[in-house]
Amino acid sequence: MLSEIICFLKSVPDVIWSGVAASGITLLGVMVSNRSNTSRLVLQLNHDATEKSKERVSNLRREVYLKAFEDIEVASLHISNLSSRSLTNLNLMSELQEITGSIARLKLVAESKTSILAGGLGVELGSLFLKLLPRLAVIQAARTDIEINNSLHESSSAEASRVIREMNKLNEEGRQNEVAFQSLQSSYEFNSSQAQQYADARALAYEALHVGLREFSTMLFPEMKALSKIQLKVMVAIREDLGIACDVADFQRQLERQWAVMEAGYGDAMKDLKGE
Repeated sequence: MLSEIICFLKSVPDVIWSGVAASGITLLGVMVSNRSNTSRLVLQLNHDATEKSKERVSNLRREVYLKAFEDIEVASLHISNLSSRSLTNLNLMSELQEITGSIARLKLVAESKTSILAGGLGVELGSLFLKLLPRLAVIQAARTDIEINNSLHESSSAEASRVIREMNKLNEEGRQNEVAFQSLQSSYEFNSSQAQQYADARALAYEALHVGLREFSTMLFPEMKALSKIQLKVMVAIREDLGIACDVADFQRQLERQWAVMEAGYGDAMKDLKGE
């Protein structure tokens, strides 16, 4: 049987064998090409999926980062303006929740380094709010005393002025009523005395306010300077996450120049508060 098959194969012309060989080679080439194309397609699809995933993460980060850094700047501005705001209208918890929420979202999508820096900044912001509250209470109490004593002073002064007009009216009409005049005189002296007491109390409240503002500013300035350095680190980390080039040394030099100018202005402001 085997010898018959061999004889049959030998009887096949070479031309046919050449065709079979060519077909086999072509088929093998097609198979290799298809496998290569399939591999390239798989690689391309994986690459596209990876790039799309990176793009989604990048877009999400950009949105979260921009909002978070905006809220950080707003929180810093709120802290700087605390001494000029009324505690009765100050929704401190709402403002803290705003920045805390932004930093929490940032930490969710940020790289590890950025997340740690942002978390540290959030802690420092919250801690500074709490440190400043006792000094804000002193300032608020002084402002309240000023308002109360000023209102009472105006009321007593207005009453004293009214009594003076009544006394002048008696004199102008030529009525000799010693009892009425004496009563008006007593009323005038009482209201004048009250007005002076309220004026003195108001002056003391103003002095307490100036002392409170000085102490508040003395504490706030170095704290804000330290906070700005942490903010710079967070900003640099965010730019790195987003692939935005930045010159860290140049940013640091700009920050130092800004604080040098502010320190000079701060010194002048302290002299004005001290009356020097």
